[in-house]
Amino acid sequence: MRRALIFMVALGAVAFAASGQQVYQQYCAACHQTNGKGLTGAFPPLVEEAPEYAAKGEKGIDFLIHVVLFGLQGQITAGGATYNGIMPPFGPQLSDEQIAAVLDYITKAWGNDERLPKDFKGFKAEDVARERKKSLTPQQVYAEWKALGSE
Repeated sequence: MRRALIFMVALGAVAFAASGQQVYQQYCAACHQTNGKGLTGAFPPLVEEAPEYAAKGEKGIDFLIHVVLFGLQGQITAGGATYNGIMPPFGPQLSDEQIAAVLDYITKAWGNDERLPKDFKGFKAEDVARERKKSLTPQQVYAEWKALGSE
């Protein structure tokens, strides 16, 4: 009986933990599309873009966390096109675990995994929790984008 109860609790925890793909479908796909290619001129692609930031090391990884947590506002270039919209902050709606999961998904989906550095360790909820304490504005996240040489 005790084993059955432990198994049911563990199974329930797995069922409640949303996968990165599920989070993406629910919160991101409407703009960035199911295939991660975005809509030219309206919503930037994540294909080929997300792993570029992961390859920039800790600052690039923190930037990706910041974009999801705090949003982004300012003119950017992605996939050869210019975008001047607003990425809303998802920090209020999503848990640290969900943000880590969705970032893992977008950096590895659509062939992005082939572009990641070999030592890429993925995103952890504790990293998101640490960055959440910074309470950045979308404009500050945009300044990070510029500082990463992404212009």
